[in-house]
Amino acid sequence: MPESKQDLLKFCGPTEYSLRNLADGVIYCQHYSAYNDPFEFWSNIYEGIPDASREPERFAAALRAWGMEGCSPEDEDVIAYFNECKDYQPPFQEMRDGVRIACFGSQRDNLLMWSHYADGLRGFCIVFDENLVTKAEPEGYVVDVAYIDAPPTLDSFVYAIARDQDWYHQMAIEETETRIQHLGKTDEMSWIPIYEQAGAVALRQMQEIWQLVFAAKPTEWKYEGERRLLVQSPQSDTAPILRPYPREAIKEVILGERMVDHYRVQILALMKKRYPGVPLRTARRAKGVYTLVID
Repeated sequence: MPESKQDLLKFCGPTEYSLRNLADGVIYCQHYSAYNDPFEFWSNIYEGIPDASREPERFAAALRAWGMEGCSPEDEDVIAYFNECKDYQPPFQEMRDGVRIACFGSQRDNLLMWSHYADGLRGFCIVFDENLVTKAEPEGYVVDVAYIDAPPTLDSFVYAIARDQDWYHQMAIEETETRIQHLGKTDEMSWIPIYEQAGAVALRQMQEIWQLVFAAKPTEWKYEGERRLLVQSPQSDTAPILRPYPREAIKEVILGERMVDHYRVQILALMKKRYPGVPLRTARRAKGVYTLVID
């Protein structure tokens, strides 16, 4: 469920490990249980067809996703459609266990990111092209983190209905365009905006649920402006993976002004050898204000 394309910023401490990963062209992706936030993936996921008498809110949400609010649970069309959609539910919990995550920032001049993850301007920041990173193998996708006040409650059945509605309206648009093109039924053109709007609503609901499943954190973390690369791993354990990326995925590298000389020499030599032509910039403290200048 990809988001809009933009840069991915990886803030790195001045360590040999950071240099080795840069030299090898790999991104460290780990299981959610290894992260320092104890509320990672701390949410409740509903599954299955909602019981209208015991779960009226879930049932109503499913009808809204279908665009059929107010229908009776005894309606034969409702029963038939819900039974069909139950097979479309994604196994979110299994997907969570199999996913590996790499975390990125979104602001080059974020004071706290440079302090917490790049050792107070002693480290560096790699600026990645999101499109080239996500298309590397194994394929990944990027989600912006949602910062919320309480753990989310998610419904895989509502997601299944939204996914079906997205597909249905895409097919309706294609079929309508075909009838207009080949049969000259121009009177049907007015239906296309209606299908587009309904499909957009379904897609937006899918994206919102997807984000809350894989990228929801307490508001205290909001300063990070985190963006996540999610990669499904075939492994059955929780071991991390090192995911390669093409050399051209690095757009630039920003060095912290407090980087020690011997480390600066190493990274400059590495960049010249492995990534010739990639711009090198420096993050500096501005005089008189608490601001960073990147030049």
